[in-house]
Amino acid sequence: MLNPKTIIELDYQFDNDQIDELKKFLDKYFNIYDHEIKVYKAEDYAKQSYFAQSVFDEIQKELERESN
Repeated sequence: MLNPKTIIELDYQFDNDQIDELKKFLDKYFNIYDHEIKVYKAEDYAKQSYFAQSVFDEIQKELERESN
């Protein structure tokens, strides 16, 4: 997901059944469809998410501009 509209960070890792239930809930109550949802393990998110990497890159650029 390049431009997520919502990021939900949980302190708990869901199993596959729980992920399916979460997706059904989001579809039913918020019209957020399965193809719009990507669930990451917390420890892998920064490595797997293009969005997380793009945020990191922007922060790095800003820090470089401020240090010059």
